[in-house]
Amino acid sequence: MRSTGKKTRGAFDRAGFSIGGGFQDQSDTEIARDLDAMKSAGAHWVRMDVNWSVIQSAGPSSYDWARFDRVAVAAASRGFTVLAEILYTPVWARAAGAPAESPPANLEDYARFARAAVAHYAPLGIHAYEVWNEPNNAAFWKPKADVARYTAMLKVAYPAIKSADPAAVVVSGGMSPAVDGGTNISPLTFLRGIYANGGKGFFDAVGHHPYCYPAYPGDAQAWSAWYQMYGTSPSLRSIMADNGDSGKQIWATEFGAPTNGPSGTFVGEQTQATMLTRAFDLFQTYDWAGPMFWYSQRDVGTTMETQENFYGILRHDFSAKPAFAAYATATGAR
Repeated sequence: MRSTGKKTRGAFDRAGFSIGGGFQDQSDTEIARDLDAMKSAGAHWVRMDVNWSVIQSAGPSSYDWARFDRVAVAAASRGFTVLAEILYTPVWARAAGAPAESPPANLEDYARFARAAVAHYAPLGIHAYEVWNEPNNAAFWKPKADVARYTAMLKVAYPAIKSADPAAVVVSGGMSPAVDGGTNISPLTFLRGIYANGGKGFFDAVGHHPYCYPAYPGDAQAWSAWYQMYGTSPSLRSIMADNGDSGKQIWATEFGAPTNGPSGTFVGEQTQATMLTRAFDLFQTYDWAGPMFWYSQRDVGTTMETQENFYGILRHDFSAKPAFAAYATATGAR
């Protein structure tokens, strides 16, 4: 087993929230209330969508930043550092009949938008960007994951982002805890594929989503996306080291556990709190770890059809789950 690369624990000052794709569609009052709650929990970072399919829905020469600017400005006014996730393809840029979760037909269209987005948001204080979301998962890279195509996206996006903001940090798209199959690619295989396709030098940090429930962070389970960061053979860290990238960080751009939903798909609220505490306690000890973004700050709904409604540390009505106090304790906010 490779070393975890541990250092000592303290108040976790790289904690953030991944706020989800519908956040910008809330009222100003709800956005403010959510961000204030995140601030009171001790968060330093916010990961927000910059949704290309919305911003350029009217065509390649049209930009409508308004909804996303509201979030960026409100986050900056509270002192948050923002990671902007550039994702989803507008109708005009994708193949006929393809959904927004598909890559563009011409990757240069993505690069041009990324350059424009960085030029727009750098003056608002955003200097960290994630290239897509879960590209190893067919749910976000339709019709199926394609590491060669994604690496080609990195190769055009990285110089475009740097041309608009040379100091920007570029994070590869956070990988989901998938397994190798007909449509998905495991994080280990996907990262090896990025390097095999010449992706080294086209990202500053590796994005990863180390979801692992019902296991706990750190449990020695080969299937656990958490343990795959350092404990399996190979691991994400060993793959990075083998390719001369041991000096780069892994950013956990999503991590969490739902507290309700269909039977067998969630953990209890107290278990969520324990998982959060363990995650933050462990992640800050890894010398290769960057920021960690809890998904999410608040439940997006109340219906039981899906566990996706219940990842928050606040319930939908803003009442606190035990994980809210656990977050504040981990960050030193209380």
